[in-house]
Amino acid sequence: MNKDNDGFTLVELLIVAGIMSVVLTGMIKLFIYTNIQAELAGNKTMAVNEAQMKLEEIRNHTYAQIVADYGSGGTPGNTFNLNQLNGMGVIYVDSTNTELLEVDIKVCWQDKYNRIIGEDLDLDGVLDVGEDNNSNGQIDSIVSLSSMITRR
Repeated sequence: MNKDNDGFTLVELLIVAGIMSVVLTGMIKLFIYTNIQAELAGNKTMAVNEAQMKLEEIRNHTYAQIVADYGSGGTPGNTFNLNQLNGMGVIYVDSTNTELLEVDIKVCWQDKYNRIIGEDLDLDGVLDVGEDNNSNGQIDSIVSLSSMITRR
């Protein structure tokens, strides 16, 4: 007597379960990765926004006082805290040309996963500003704005 077998065997079900587990694991990893990248993109946007606001503040400052006030140690100083992120920015002013100032603003922050975006300036895991780890004269960050300001 020949019966039609309409069901699946145990081996077939185990193969399908194995394939599904591999596919679902990959999809979960992809979902986590895209969430982390989306947060990083949002944080980069906020960091660029804050650096742009600081650059506009410097542009509206008196040309003769930019180096003294934003160079190093003046008031408001060459560092600033971020309002929207847990981080800081550093301002570098190159005044070798008396008619043209080059202003660089670097921003680094700590994300919600406690990763430092930019340089951890003293390698202790706490975001602070003051040291250059690779001795290039500036902190390194994925958010960096540069502008030239001329005497008006």
